[in-house]
Amino acid sequence: MLFDNPTIVAGFSPPRIGAALALCLFVAPFAAAQTRQFSGRHVTIHTDLPPSAALDQLPAAFDAAVPQWCEFFGVDPDRLADWHVTAYLMTSRDAFKQRGLLPDHLPDFAHGYQYGNSVWVVDQPSDYYTRHLLLHEGVHALMFQLFGGAGPAWYMEGMAELLATHRWSDGEIALPVIPESREAFPFWGRLKVIQSARDKGQALPIDAVMRYSHKAHRQVEPYAWSWGALTLLNMYPEYRTAAIAATDRAGQPPLQFTRNFYSELKDQWPQLQLRWRMLVDGLDYGFDPLRNRIDLTNFPAAAESSTATKQLEIAADRGWQSSGIRVAAGQSVRITAEGRYTLADDPRPWECEPQGVTIQYHRGHPLGMLLAAVAPTSDADATRMTNPQIVGVGREGMFVAEFDGLLLLRIGDDPASLADNRGSASVTVSVAAAERP
Repeated sequence: MLFDNPTIVAGFSPPRIGAALALCLFVAPFAAAQTRQFSGRHVTIHTDLPPSAALDQLPAAFDAAVPQWCEFFGVDPDRLADWHVTAYLMTSRDAFKQRGLLPDHLPDFAHGYQYGNSVWVVDQPSDYYTRHLLLHEGVHALMFQLFGGAGPAWYMEGMAELLATHRWSDGEIALPVIPESREAFPFWGRLKVIQSARDKGQALPIDAVMRYSHKAHRQVEPYAWSWGALTLLNMYPEYRTAAIAATDRAGQPPLQFTRNFYSELKDQWPQLQLRWRMLVDGLDYGFDPLRNRIDLTNFPAAAESSTATKQLEIAADRGWQSSGIRVAAGQSVRITAEGRYTLADDPRPWECEPQGVTIQYHRGHPLGMLLAAVAPTSDADATRMTNPQIVGVGREGMFVAEFDGLLLLRIGDDPASLADNRGSASVTVSVAAAERP
């Protein structure tokens, strides 16, 4: 059974500290520490950085995030009316340590750390990423305040990454968001980690992500995969409900928490794994979570018969769409398509047919080409995800399924560019029996 091995996830629950202990640990002669402090409603920041517009806006950004965090978790903001975090934003750890502002009992962290209602953040190369880390550690503090814990590593760090990835402009914050460009989110880097592993055939199954130990997040990669896992859970209402409800068990030992979470979604786990594979395959800047949801209402339990034939309409303004056909390894799949659809309106309507247009390509296929994918239903290696088999079909194509899986179809386009697409392709799918050796 999934998550049965007690050695996979080590127990870890960052301690909470009471107000009295916090006072004893952190009272320090700030006048002599050569730091300055500035405050908002929910955060006071102590820093050795000189004033700047971006730095001075940090309390406002933090305060703007708090009600959105409450809304995400379904919590009355009045519960946090008096909640306050003390943040230490550092360029020199040694200077903060010498001044008594960085206690010796804290572990050697790379970028940020949370302990009770105190957080430490190392100044980063971009204003965005410094603000991101402050919000990330703030989410940890908020979860301990509200729920008495933050869950195992994958959930704790994934939730903090999800709710720290934001846009900040003109005094307003939006979160959670999918970054629209590398330039707008400098040094964030989560997509780069996932895409690199995917392209090398080293993407992680979601089961492996949920087995992270508390020590794994001493490296950068687990933050990316944990963010990806919570992005998936947030995309689908049925998973999101389970993820939010899990806060009631946030103080449980990590292995118990993950087992309980899996038990709640056990009947949906094959669909969840399939959606995870396709999410990892398609994640990119500007990814549209709503238009890239995969409807698996009709999820067949077995491969179709040798005479299976279906006619489908594949919408141009959506990502992968289920054919309702589950194929077995070795089966031949023949697909024909016709129709016209629009991929863009600027500078004028860009009409396209199933063969696509070769003046622009997306991941090796002409833009607008009808694509097929066999999304595997199992992994041969529990530590490495089996990538989907993706085939360019166009007007007509035939291929042999490499493994058992669900047949998906889509009009090839950047996952960030679906909103202005219109129309559909009429598709006929025929599945033949697998050839015997």
